[in-house]
Amino acid sequence: MKTLNLIRLSMFQMGFGIMLGFLHDTLNRVMTTDLGISSTIVFGLISLKELLAIFGVKVWAGNMSDRSQIFGLKRTPYVLLGLLSCAVSFMFSPAAAYEVSIAGKTFSDTLLSIVTDVGLLKLAVIFLVFGFGLQVATTAYYALIADTVGEEHIGKVTGASWTLMVLTTIVASRIVGSYLDVYTPERLIFVAEVGGLVALCIGLFAVFGIEKRNSEVKPGAEKHSMTFIQSIRLLSSSPKTLLFAFYVFVSIFALFANEIVMEPFGGDVFGMPVGTTTKLFRPTMGGTQLVFMLIVGFLLNRIGQKRGALIGNIFGIAGFGMLIAAGFLRDEQFLRIALVVTGVGLGAASVSNISMMMTMTAGRSGIYIGLWGTAQSLAIFVGHFGAGIVRDVVYLLSGAYVWAYAAIFFMEIVAFSVAILLLPHISKEAFEKESKTKISEILARGDSV
Repeated sequence: MKTLNLIRLSMFQMGFGIMLGFLHDTLNRVMTTDLGISSTIVFGLISLKELLAIFGVKVWAGNMSDRSQIFGLKRTPYVLLGLLSCAVSFMFSPAAAYEVSIAGKTFSDTLLSIVTDVGLLKLAVIFLVFGFGLQVATTAYYALIADTVGEEHIGKVTGASWTLMVLTTIVASRIVGSYLDVYTPERLIFVAEVGGLVALCIGLFAVFGIEKRNSEVKPGAEKHSMTFIQSIRLLSSSPKTLLFAFYVFVSIFALFANEIVMEPFGGDVFGMPVGTTTKLFRPTMGGTQLVFMLIVGFLLNRIGQKRGALIGNIFGIAGFGMLIAAGFLRDEQFLRIALVVTGVGLGAASVSNISMMMTMTAGRSGIYIGLWGTAQSLAIFVGHFGAGIVRDVVYLLSGAYVWAYAAIFFMEIVAFSVAILLLPHISKEAFEKESKTKISEILARGDSV
């Protein structure tokens, strides 16, 4: 494949970096802190995109793009369908948020009026459409990479794509934060409209014309196919597979449960305005995370995946402990230091765990990446939705936001600690030995979906 096309493919997720950064940081903070919508509802809405993955949207998109062609193309139509769904729903999200009538109500009144709030229903549909688009687009995108990029370039494209997405999120957050220093609903809606159009244009540029018409899947790829039911049976009948899936769940929970609470934390505990939180949290913590993803990724062959994950977990525990302390002290300078330490942990742990997931496949990447991806989506859903519930319940009981966020960060400390305890029991050799036996047994039975 030409170098230009490799660069284009790597750019695809930059658009998602813009949209996810806005949803997780800016809009999330506006809805919870400025509009006063219950964080259980807000975080639940945002996590709907992961719930769709758990219910098999990834499997559906992958199977459909395997089995059918549209205008002679297998992957591109699904990439474009998902991208368009994301961009359009994203552009409508801020305006819908201002239509939610339960904003500012007490927790008990919120529960009573949840089913009658038309604005909330509209917002739920918007997030469901966005989640559908995200799962379909990214599934077809990774399949497109596997189909069109040689094995020697797959790691480069996926690594560059991830790095560019994180970098784009950081840069976009900085730009949005500066624009929203003068905050009005109209400006927030304008940001979403422009961001959605930019994301759509980047996605179209990245994939249009990459896939050849009437192309066939690479020979031998069919051996990697396994139905969703077969995948679940593989997971449940293989102790080593189940152990690593649980490790993925715990690790991803530790890495992502904080993802949509940081800006509300700055607003609720430190009283920071929207522009300040947008410019502080993602660039500081996310920027450090990006740097250490690159550093640890470069050194991973020397230090090993498990040692890299251990280093990340230790820094993660220290960082979230410092965030708890910064909240009680109301010390913004100490908060900045805590964000840097946390970013070191997230960067080292994320690149190590992603690398581990990519290599724990026993030669069956289609099966196992799907399993690890399902465990990852479940962890993000539980992390996001669970953080919202914890924030509301602890605040209701304590009357202080600092205790609510301390409880969330403490959950992540526990998750990092459990991941440390599990690491010594992860063995690639034992996993591969068990995998060969179990996959042969399940495929021989010929279970259907």
